[in-house]
Amino acid sequence: MGRLERIVRLAALVLALMVLGQAEASAQAFMPAELIDLTPVRDPRDGTRGLRAELDIAAPIAVVWAVLVDCDRAAQHVPGMQSCKVLDQDSAGLWDIREHRVKLPWFPLVLRNVVRSDYEPLARLHYQKACPDGQRLDGEWRLTPVNGGAATHIVYVGYLTGVLPIPELILRAYVREGIKAVRTESLSRARLLTRPSLP
Repeated sequence: MGRLERIVRLAALVLALMVLGQAEASAQAFMPAELIDLTPVRDPRDGTRGLRAELDIAAPIAVVWAVLVDCDRAAQHVPGMQSCKVLDQDSAGLWDIREHRVKLPWFPLVLRNVVRSDYEPLARLHYQKACPDGQRLDGEWRLTPVNGGAATHIVYVGYLTGVLPIPELILRAYVREGIKAVRTESLSRARLLTRPSLP
């Protein structure tokens, strides 16, 4: 086991113990509506393990979509995101290639990922590593309008393997925080749209 891997495993263990120790104390801070269930899934093509979430956000689909595709302000609300930069894009807006620089709180280095996103506007966002290298970083967001268009139903499925030896507990926590950030930012933008303008 290399030195870097030992550091990663030790840091992940410490964070896992912190998360477990705070779980009971934090349980009272969340109302049922705030919970995001993550379900383990397997890709039927190759058996890769992933995570699935399903939730409703009280914001129109156009608002949620704008949050998902917003590279300029991603670092302001995506956990750990230090920067997002569009490297290439389709003139019709159906795909782009982005560079993400992410700093996880328990990992000493900034991670750089180059991701291709394919878009079905207001319906589906599929992302994957731009250059396959044996690691797997891909998934999708599916959006459906509900409640007469006043809210959005989201189904998220994501796969992350071979990048780092991340314990499942830590991965689940990171994914959950990312989905919560999308919900929080969508609700914030929706409130701005409905706020009455001053005369």
